Amino acid sequence: MKTIDLTPYKSDSPVLSTLKTIQGIIVQGWSWYQSRKSQKKLISILDDILSDECVLLRSVNLPKAGKPIPLVLVAPSGTTVINPKDKKGFFRAEGKKWEVMGQGEEYKPAFNNLIHETWLYQKTIEGYLKRHNFKAPNLSGALIFVSTETHIESIAPIVKVIRADGIKNFARRLAISKPAFTDLDFRNLIKLLTKPALPEKEKVPTQEEEPSPKAEPFRFEEKLNDLVDVVNFTRQEWIIIGILIIFVILVLIALITLILLTQ
Repeated sequence: MKTIDLTPYKSDSPVLSTLKTIQGIIVQGWSWYQSRKSQKKLISILDDILSDECVLLRSVNLPKAGKPIPLVLVAPSGTTVINPKDKKGFFRAEGKKWEVMGQGEEYKPAFNNLIHETWLYQKTIEGYLKRHNFKAPNLSGALIFVSTETHIESIAPIVKVIRADGIKNFARRLAISKPAFTDLDFRNLIKLLTKPALPEKEKVPTQEEEPSPKAEPFRFEEKLNDLVDVVNFTRQEWIIIGILIIFVILVLIALITLILLTQ
């Protein structure tokens, strides 16, 4: 299986890789880092089964999508938008609902609806391809868990829900399924996802555009004085607050670095 990592937050250097990871956490959030770890576990399983005819894309960043799509697996038999998770516990997937077992062994709606999240990833890919007048055959979404301590009761969910013990079977079915892509469509889909852009017709500017006003240079002293006038703080107090904010940010970066190095 060929894997193409599209995230900008990576580096071949161990030191730079750690710094890039911290940058990714700051920009994308802690859930992005957790997803990256789950992706690695899933890739190690799929790699042993799927041939180089399959291409796995990591962190697909589509225009105006807001957040990257974790994984898109393009196989000759079809395309699967994958949302990998490493969660433990008892869950139930029913239709569009995602529930977690709470006290009294009763299911209740989970704080984060992973079924809906996966479905949105799938629809985001579908919408993007539709704007390019491209229809990917057998396009589906899959919520895949890499932990063996995940127990799921599935009742006709709107996306595939796959436990850790079903990952290999999922991969084997893809490997032996009848091809649905032409070679040209396969290459075009990879290109659309690895070099995402809006269609040309959506980029055409208006014929007559008013010239944008010339930006005035940013003057720190003037901005600081304006801020002092709005909020009843002295200049010295604002400077102290700014120093404290920078100190807090440095402490957070140091803590995140420590967590990454100890894992």
